[in-house]
Amino acid sequence: MTTLFGYAAEQARKVGKAFLAGEVFAKILTKNDDSGRHGVLIPSDAYSFFPDFPLPDPTQNATQEFPAFDAIKGVAATLAYKYYERYPERRITRLHGLLNDLTAEHRILVVLKAKHSDGSVSYYFDCANSSAGDRFNKLFQLVFGGEVAAISGRFVVRPVDSEAFAVDPTLEELLAKFDQINGLGWIDTLRIGDTGIGYTFESLLGIKENNDQKADFKGIEIKCKGIKEGGSANSTKTNLFQAGPSWASETTAKERIRVLGRAADDGLYTCYSQLTTTPNNLGLLLDILGHQSKIDLRKEQDALGHWSFAQLEKRLLEKHSRTAFVKARTRTTKTKNQFSYEELVYCDQPSIARFLDLVAHRKIVFEFLLSEKPNGSIRNRGYPWRIIRDEFRDQLFAFQIKLR
Repeated sequence: MTTLFGYAAEQARKVGKAFLAGEVFAKILTKNDDSGRHGVLIPSDAYSFFPDFPLPDPTQNATQEFPAFDAIKGVAATLAYKYYERYPERRITRLHGLLNDLTAEHRILVVLKAKHSDGSVSYYFDCANSSAGDRFNKLFQLVFGGEVAAISGRFVVRPVDSEAFAVDPTLEELLAKFDQINGLGWIDTLRIGDTGIGYTFESLLGIKENNDQKADFKGIEIKCKGIKEGGSANSTKTNLFQAGPSWASETTAKERIRVLGRAADDGLYTCYSQLTTTPNNLGLLLDILGHQSKIDLRKEQDALGHWSFAQLEKRLLEKHSRTAFVKARTRTTKTKNQFSYEELVYCDQPSIARFLDLVAHRKIVFEFLLSEKPNGSIRNRGYPWRIIRDEFRDQLFAFQIKLR
């Protein structure tokens, strides 16, 4: 158990396979996690790591089984992936009994998703607790690295061939500032409205509001979301970056809104429109042309403009080569809104391939925010690309680790 790649190859050999590539998920369990009765809570940040779990009716509990290999017992197993609508949350059960020792200071679950040389993909799961020898420390160091502590609830998702995680001075500074803000407890919002949660946090970090195309904090982008009662994040879209198309023809803004939008009862045109790879009610859509390395902006059969893959990759890496996703509990008193900033998940290694896959599956969207004023001028609130739900965020980044 000297390298993560060697560990993965060893697991594959147990079932007669040759390991090619893969990724791991690991979590330090909390008191509410176990092998079977409650199961291990899976953070929404890691949903895409596990098998697809369609929910025909989100108001009903659901269970889906999937095969895995028990690295401790050395046998095939069938795990149960459970959805509980009450919270809502997802948990995995039927794991190894080592996870039931609640007297242990720490317990760890490690899941390997491995691609083999024959093209097959399999799940393997391993576990340890700190009461049973030194194996817990070895497994923890192997997956998490040597620069973070074993804290209940901490998790990581990383490629098997990625370098060991390290905290550089910029991230160390951000974590120190986060700890200071967390120590303040409930904080009054510095701005009324939906943007208050991010504006307040960034103000406390010392970041002045701007329209900079680059990341917020010394190369690390900051994204804040509120946590609803029950522990789930608000399901609003998250802005990734701004990038307008290269237009196919030179036209004025007034001419363009008449092509893109429609007139209201007062005769003024608007285009508040979300675009995906499926035509919307205005006939607008995104057409991914891999052979031409671009995404076309189309209205029915007409190409109105495009984004090159290179342009989108440049904006993605400018804004999100490193990102900290911050979650805060929210509450409203009689006179004010307040936030308590409690969680920080650090992500890096985004890729244009992942971005395009999310666009293709309508999980990243583009929006027009155009309106015509009575004087004939056009107001443009920007050209945002947005990810529609937090649970898809992990599909954009190869590496994630919960640090707070």
